[in-house]
Amino acid sequence: MKKIIFIAAILLATSVLYAQKDTSFYRHEVRTSAGSAILATAFWTGEPWGDRRFDAALYANVSVAYFYRPAKWFWVGGNVVNYIGERIYYNWREYYPNGRFRDFSTSKIKYCAIIAPEIRFSYLNKKSVILYSALSAGLGWENGYDFQHRKYPKMHQYFQITSFGFSCNFGEKKNGFVGGELGFGFRDFICIHLGYRF
Repeated sequence: MKKIIFIAAILLATSVLYAQKDTSFYRHEVRTSAGSAILATAFWTGEPWGDRRFDAALYANVSVAYFYRPAKWFWVGGNVVNYIGERIYYNWREYYPNGRFRDFSTSKIKYCAIIAPEIRFSYLNKKSVILYSALSAGLGWENGYDFQHRKYPKMHQYFQITSFGFSCNFGEKKNGFVGGELGFGFRDFICIHLGYRF
């Protein structure tokens, strides 16, 4: 019995060492992404549906992400996303008791910063291409004016479901990549990315 336990322990230690020495994939990934903000404009403006304005063409989002890859098919990491919006103008008039009035105007560029952890599962891992799906959720801090001229900062919960993502690897060591994602959430329906694995 002791021999069986001893042999099992040696086999387990050997398999763990072998798994740690698996260098057939890069464990670290950094990337930057860009996309539109149609969903953020449509769903997270805080306006009643009848009052919402869909001017998402004036919005874009840019993100930076880091991922660690403990297994060839599994990533864990996080995103920092920044929405850049149009300048919203707020004009108002103040009346004085003597009947006179004064017009005021101010403006602010709308923006939103989001921090969101993410997990990713790949179902095709080739040297030249990787296909994956992912799930991400986090918190965002938004500042600006809404379309009824209320100034705010707001905290929102955000999520992203990536139904299909791909990266095409290039370079001598295949550790640079470009790709894109189709999904639903804070990185919108479509985004493109560029990154490096090491």
